[in-house]
Amino acid sequence: MSHDLGFFSIKQGATTSEVREAYLSSCEGTSPSWPPSDALKSFISALETKYPCIDRLSDDEIDESPWSCDFDKGDGHIIVSMVFSRASEVGNFVWGLLEQHELIVFDPQADKAYIGNNELPENQETKKWWQFWK
Repeated sequence: MSHDLGFFSIKQGATTSEVREAYLSSCEGTSPSWPPSDALKSFISALETKYPCIDRLSDDEIDESPWSCDFDKGDGHIIVSMVFSRASEVGNFVWGLLEQHELIVFDPQADKAYIGNNELPENQETKKWWQFWK
């Protein structure tokens, strides 16, 4: 079992729906069109310094890694998959990094996107069942 997170460069006006689409397209093998940023590059560098990606580890080191698979990286994003038993440890480290690097975080388990503690807005407000005529 693993816990996945997606990290994206700040994009003006980005919505949860848009971030979700970028995350899902990346998971399907298509690199999303997302702007690069120095904040994301710096975040990735710090993350990989502390917890190197599996593709950089020897066979003996892989069992000690907090990652369940290689990173999915593009110009404007990185998606990581943590083994559940180390998610708390890595999550605390990531939270510290996010205090230094402003990024959009997508949590697919909760289907929510954040900047810091703030949830991103939805692309459109969903209509309530009684608003179908509007």
